[in-house]
Amino acid sequence: MKKFLFIILIILLITFTSVIKSSTRSLESQIFNLQEEIIVKKNEKQTFLLENNYLSSPERLFELKDDLFGDALKTIKINQLKNLKNNYE
Repeated sequence: MKKFLFIILIILLITFTSVIKSSTRSLESQIFNLQEEIIVKKNEKQTFLLENNYLSSPERLFELKDDLFGDALKTIKINQLKNLKNNYE
């Protein structure tokens, strides 16, 4: 009887160990996938920031202004701005 209980205990321990290892392996796989996604998202973020910094730099904006509008746009001083009133009230 003792041998039988001992064998059942060993079998249960092996089964529980197998289940725990399987769930741990699954969790490790999920963690790895999430870490890889984080790395990809960080790289995308850096690319977007680089593009934004390049496209919104003053030199680039002046280049785009010259390419797209030519001499149609001109600079004015802040004191030359006028208030416009809404006549549709």
